[in-house]
Amino acid sequence: MKNAPIKGPVATLATVAALFAGAGAAHATPPPPTATIAERAVSTARALPAMPRAFRLALHEQYQSTNYFCVPASTSMSLATFGVRIDQAALARKMRTTTRGTGGDNAATVMDSYLHPRRFDDRIVGDVVGHPEILMQRVSYDVGSLRRAPVIQVWMEKLPWNQGRLKGQWIGHAIVAYGYDQQAGTITVFDPWRPTGGTHTLPAKSLATTLQNGSGMHYISRT
Repeated sequence: MKNAPIKGPVATLATVAALFAGAGAAHATPPPPTATIAERAVSTARALPAMPRAFRLALHEQYQSTNYFCVPASTSMSLATFGVRIDQAALARKMRTTTRGTGGDNAATVMDSYLHPRRFDDRIVGDVVGHPEILMQRVSYDVGSLRRAPVIQVWMEKLPWNQGRLKGQWIGHAIVAYGYDQQAGTITVFDPWRPTGGTHTLPAKSLATTLQNGSGMHYISRT
């Protein structure tokens, strides 16, 4: 999956670097699902095994070492929850990360090369975009049942801790979800961008509005 054209203004790396460095790569939009949102929510809920109402993983937290390593850094944190220890620089080489970010196809291929031998699969899903109930279900399954931390794809300027810093931009960015509380309706994430990142807990409703169009989450499942 290559970087896809995004509707609306797109920030070039030079513009982003001047305003707020750390852009990742946006991903292409997958084919639209045939089921309605409600049908998919019910189907997903029925398929989920029992899980705690709230849970937080022990995460090997790390910040991105360059302005454009958000995907390798987030992937490194995610893979650590599978027992895979590989640093972001090595992942960046494998993913062919450039100063423009990381291509979706490259990131997914590298991620799956580590997950498939462990009988897991990484699938980019867009049904979570703007739908906090589905986002909570998917994060709860990955974190609470599988004990794995999924990569979340967001628009950097839409994150609450970045609002007001960038306006009118479209900056693809990657963070990691590693906790949730269903009763409170919150999800805990780690943002690898050092200036404003780190651990943040925010409402699932708020997080769902920041997700990249059509490709908001690397959903992990068993194969």
